Amino acid sequence: MQTIAILGSKGGTGKTSLSHCLAYGAHLHGRASVMVHTDQRPPIRARRPYEYVDASANYSRVSSLLKANEERDGLMVIDGAGNRPHLDIWLARTVDLVLIPVTNSPEDVRCAFADLTRVADPRVYVIINKWPANALVRAVMQRYIDNIPASRVAGRLPEVGAARTLLEDRVWQTPSTKVNNLARRFYRLVHSKVVRRTTYPLPSSGDPEEEIDSVHLEPV
Repeated sequence: MQTIAILGSKGGTGKTSLSHCLAYGAHLHGRASVMVHTDQRPPIRARRPYEYVDASANYSRVSSLLKANEERDGLMVIDGAGNRPHLDIWLARTVDLVLIPVTNSPEDVRCAFADLTRVADPRVYVIINKWPANALVRAVMQRYIDNIPASRVAGRLPEVGAARTLLEDRVWQTPSTKVNNLARRFYRLVHSKVVRRTTYPLPSSGDPEEEIDSVHLEPV
């Protein structure tokens, strides 16, 4: 499977909603898709048209999922946990592509730039999330994102308020046309950026944060 991680130290940028959106977009394009939940928020229990795996209590499960699905066709999306820099660095070395979302906030841009610097991998990009329809608001947002090197910006996704319904833990209902179009657009954007990776093993015992910090991760 192609593997995408949506990461970032800043909360509120849309990592989880974008993860659902991308997994759903792959499904709409006829590809098998898996979303891996690592955030501390409660996992979703309702069934989705894409696979949903809760790895929030055991990050070593991410490594097992990567290995188990490596030869399978499709897309795996890893929803990164906020403020987990060691996990972010490991994932950046492991997956095909990393996306760091930013919204209309100078703090988002500052944190994204710091994340790009810390991770320092050519497979890491910023994705502009909730790009506004209003021209005046776009002009303000453009001033913020001009601080990010253009070569590190994967693209822009329009603001679609209904996308938050993807986070609801309820019986699945087909989303609105706008959400479907957003999901398809996001999948196509990501598919054009993906390159193949080398898998790194994740330690499997004890506290994942401490182990990632203390163990030198070698490629298998």
